Amino acid sequence: MFILLSALSLFMSGGEPVKSPKKANLQVDVQNVRTMKGDVYIALFNAKNTFPEGKPLEGKKLEAKEKSVQTTFSVDPGEYAIAVYHDENGNGKMDKRVFGIPKEPYGFSNNFRPTMSAPKFSDCQFSVGNSNKSISIKLN
Repeated sequence: MFILLSALSLFMSGGEPVKSPKKANLQVDVQNVRTMKGDVYIALFNAKNTFPEGKPLEGKKLEAKEKSVQTTFSVDPGEYAIAVYHDENGNGKMDKRVFGIPKEPYGFSNNFRPTMSAPKFSDCQFSVGNSNKSISIKLN
């Protein structure tokens, strides 16, 4: 019995506790909000999500009441990409023209500007380490 208790106490106290990675704050500043109506949608993706059309890792909806809007995500260190659009008419979706060209302002991390097709994750990808990070996205 003594051996069993000794082994159990050794197992329970054994070594360093496993630490989860420290989360960092990712500050996102969306600039060039042209009209002070509707909402700005910000979608955070990691490599496991289908960028930019799939379900994001996390999304935020901010009221468009200033020329720029800011939000913060708490994230693990890793690779991310962000897609943003300004729903000016408040209908809850990105309005598009013929051939899927957006009617409403949009933007991507790295201020990537797609020409003929939607961007790839690698076009808009950025790294977040153990410390806080700020990025700026300009709507076009």
